Amino acid sequence: MLPRIRSRKAGRWMAAALLAISTVPAAQATDWTYRVRPRDNIWDLSSRYLKPGMPWQKLQEYNKVADPYHLPPGMRLQIPVAWLRVQPAKAKVVAVIGSAHAQLPGEAQPLALQPGMQLGYGARLVTGADTSLTLEFADGSRVLMLQDSAMELDRMSAYGRTGMVDTRLRLQHGRVSSTVTPMTGSAAHFSVETPGTTSSVRGTHFRVAADAGAHRSRTEVLTGRIDVSGARRHTLVEKGRGIAVADGARPGRAQPLLPPPALHCPARPIVQVPYQLGWPVLAGASRYRVQVAASERFEALLVDRLSDSAHASLPDLPDGEYAVRVHGIDAQQLEGQDAVCTLRINGHPQPPLVVEPQSGSKVRDTRPRFRWTESEQAVSYAWQLAADAAFTRVLADKPALTGDHVRAPQSLPYGTYYWRIASRDGNGKLGPYSAALPFELVPQPPSPEVGKPSSTRRQLSLGWQAGEPGQRYHVQLDRDPAFAHPAVDQTVDQASLQIPKPGSGTWYVRVQTVEPDGYAGPWGPVQKVRLSCLGCRIAVVGGAAALLWLLL
Repeated sequence: MLPRIRSRKAGRWMAAALLAISTVPAAQATDWTYRVRPRDNIWDLSSRYLKPGMPWQKLQEYNKVADPYHLPPGMRLQIPVAWLRVQPAKAKVVAVIGSAHAQLPGEAQPLALQPGMQLGYGARLVTGADTSLTLEFADGSRVLMLQDSAMELDRMSAYGRTGMVDTRLRLQHGRVSSTVTPMTGSAAHFSVETPGTTSSVRGTHFRVAADAGAHRSRTEVLTGRIDVSGARRHTLVEKGRGIAVADGARPGRAQPLLPPPALHCPARPIVQVPYQLGWPVLAGASRYRVQVAASERFEALLVDRLSDSAHASLPDLPDGEYAVRVHGIDAQQLEGQDAVCTLRINGHPQPPLVVEPQSGSKVRDTRPRFRWTESEQAVSYAWQLAADAAFTRVLADKPALTGDHVRAPQSLPYGTYYWRIASRDGNGKLGPYSAALPFELVPQPPSPEVGKPSSTRRQLSLGWQAGEPGQRYHVQLDRDPAFAHPAVDQTVDQASLQIPKPGSGTWYVRVQTVEPDGYAGPWGPVQKVRLSCLGCRIAVVGGAAALLWLLL
């Protein structure tokens, strides 16, 4: 019976040591076990699993097989790993979104990566901004590379037909998320190395990040457990915990990861895009990572962004079903556990942009005109006018309009109305309607009539009847009744205007009411104003007196 280990430190060391033993690389492994099946014989097994040139007699001798002609089903054959057939394994590009390329050994030019490509060891992979890439390895394990990452396929070996694969990746910088197939066999191995740590597993889901700028590595375990080593020290990291290690330092104690946020995707299809996705604030989170993919396998990311607040605006994605996952990031930049949900988008073609009437505006024409911008996605539009926001009382319905405008089919009484517009694409699909846009049909403002002006030697005063509070008045004064070049063109807040007295002769003046929303009503009646010339009258009187003096 083993003595009880009382020290926590010793306990952690022992756990890490046990995991390290379970993940011993192939060079230190001992035997691989094969269970004999019916009709197996030692010659076929030797040619199937042993290296070329390795005689079958060695396998017989090693397992003390008395009769090589008869292997009883269920018998366990032990085969030293050093005797097993080994060949280079390949990694397959499963999915890629964005700009990713690989620098292959001996090749001068990088190779743009496409789904289906096979890559061997020694390849260096780089992802650009807004790029994600998923690789699948010989044992079915998968690695998702996030944007702005660089990783080298350091070693990829398969032990014949045993199913054991030795995969070692070297992450120079960036971030990867690995889902490792549970391993059987002593030589099976999977590890991700950064400049500061090595994370070794035998089947788990974990993330590794290498921050080149901060010279720091982070490992986060979502399922299973892993061994994180650095500077000759091993730390066992269990599910739901993570560890941050400075380059060259020894790993410390693993920390709990933030729990998943309470993410709830909408149950109904999303019809308005972009869509604002939100969740409750997560205690301890300084930021959040939001990812969107076409499936819950998250093979390639359509969205991978950081948010400083508990919400994110999803981009205009095509109609379909999407997987969303969100997790918090703590003060040490350890990224927490994922909250995952699915949502469905059914928002295309999107409604056009509304020109007029805008929501909440006032309209004076009893047969209003409705205008919108023409959408490149649309071949026609569906337009509706209603007396209520729910459109249960539809007053007009045009299901197949072309162009960018329509007019109400009949005069409407004053009151509140609602209208909406939707686009139809070339396949005949009608997209979602715009939000119900309310507007108010109101009477035209009264047309002000200018009263009799008054003037002094230097000033002309104009006045008219005041309207409602908040209204303003647009005044024009011109020699021409067509007002082509007004000498006065002003907007005032009160129902009067004083201006320097213009030249003598005939003038024309008019006024229109301007509503608080900027709408200008019709012009009032044009008034004629005659201004006399005082100098002319003096000259006339003086001339008459002189003529009278001459006659006398």
